[in-house]
Amino acid sequence: MTGAPENTQVTTAEQAPAATVAIVMRTKNRTLLLERAIQDVLKQEYGDWVLVIVNDGGAQAPVDALVEKYAVQGNGRIHVRHHADSLGMEAASNAGIRTTESTFIVIHDDDDQWSADFLTTTVAALNASGAEGVMVRTEIVYEKVVDGRIEEQGREPFSPEVAGITLFDLLRFNRGVPISFLYRRSVHAQIGYYDESLAAVGDWEFHLRFATHFSIDFIDGEPLAFWNQRPGATGDMGNSFLAREAEHHIYDLQVRERYLKEYADKYGVGALLYLTKIQDRQSHEFHQRHDHLDRKTQELLDVVHGQNERLERLEAAISDASLVSLLRRRYRRFKDRVTGK
Repeated sequence: MTGAPENTQVTTAEQAPAATVAIVMRTKNRTLLLERAIQDVLKQEYGDWVLVIVNDGGAQAPVDALVEKYAVQGNGRIHVRHHADSLGMEAASNAGIRTTESTFIVIHDDDDQWSADFLTTTVAALNASGAEGVMVRTEIVYEKVVDGRIEEQGREPFSPEVAGITLFDLLRFNRGVPISFLYRRSVHAQIGYYDESLAAVGDWEFHLRFATHFSIDFIDGEPLAFWNQRPGATGDMGNSFLAREAEHHIYDLQVRERYLKEYADKYGVGALLYLTKIQDRQSHEFHQRHDHLDRKTQELLDVVHGQNERLERLEAAISDASLVSLLRRRYRRFKDRVTGK
């Protein structure tokens, strides 16, 4: 599987200048978020970058106005590519990549953010290790757009259990998001580009191909990337991961089916049949154990219930005996006073 085809349509085809890092920023009708993202890139301590904003079918004038607004600060490093019609997230990534020249590439979507030292840290890490890619500790930031303002609602770590990026873990689900991943441009010659046939999970599928052929380093510690999410937001302001959850499920299955068929075509279905039966048997045994534990738990609860009833009767008997004893003592004292003893 080589990824995206070579015929990505870009309506504005000006080539961006070369830089060490090419930053591809996908956007569509979200100028509030886009402006924050441009500011985020401009705050980077590392300066040898070029930013390509890929406006994927959104209104052109607001994007051009923002590029003009930050032209002086950008110092010729901010460029825009307009798609007259939306071609999709992965086509937008490929368009940005193919109109840049760089050693490294990173996808910075218009609603995400970095720590100011993200590029400094990741570029230094790849230069030191020679690895093809590096991901960083990432934090989810929950936010809400209120009256044209972005208000933070809360934060939590993204996959806090992750201590490294492996193909084994990526097979289960995506352990990294685009904002957290800097990689070498040279990998595209071997594994292809982003798969434009996928309306969702395209970054995960690319990470699978990447991890199949190359290692991905991981920088732990304080978060250097921030995956901003707006739960409940719909339309252009929604997150693709949240607003299109059903599509993610469909394309997740599509990717798994595609890879499974490629494996079966190459190696046959024998091992797969065996593993499927083993899984089925283990599932059956698990359910049997679960049912057995349910029965034993109920038996224990019945015993406890019976013991509680016995304790209640014993407490009542003790209470009654104490009352009788008290009445007898008082009766004797009363009798003694009456009889003068």
